[in-house]
Amino acid sequence: MKKVILMATCLFIVTASMNAQEAPQKPKTESHKGGQKGGHEKKTPEERAQKHVDGLNTEVILTEEQKPKVYDLALAKVKKIDEIKAKYKGQPENKEIAKKEIEAVRKIFRESVKAVLTPEQIEKLKAKHKAMKAEGKQNSLDKD
Repeated sequence: MKKVILMATCLFIVTASMNAQEAPQKPKTESHKGGQKGGHEKKTPEERAQKHVDGLNTEVILTEEQKPKVYDLALAKVKKIDEIKAKYKGQPENKEIAKKEIEAVRKIFRESVKAVLTPEQIEKLKAKHKAMKAEGKQNSLDKD
């Protein structure tokens, strides 16, 4: 009787371990490389710059002449922010310094974009941002 129980237990363990190995596993993505949060893959600076252009275009309808100018400004901003983040990576004691440097880059970007926009577009953008701020959302020009 003991042998039967022992054999049944062994059979159960072997079967259970085989089923556990056959269970579908989530494919590992490279999203966690580089400390990405939220399971998203890191986009290239060019993709992130284009996202800025697309977002601004939906808000104020950019002209064909404005799009490449805004893209160039956004690309420079994204690359500069990436440099700052790389410079201070692994230095939690310098987190506030990094934040100040990034905010300065964002401010320059906002001012540069305003120089490209028409007065009507600037007013439209201000109105949208005022509405977004009332809802507690982040300024679309500040997203990286």
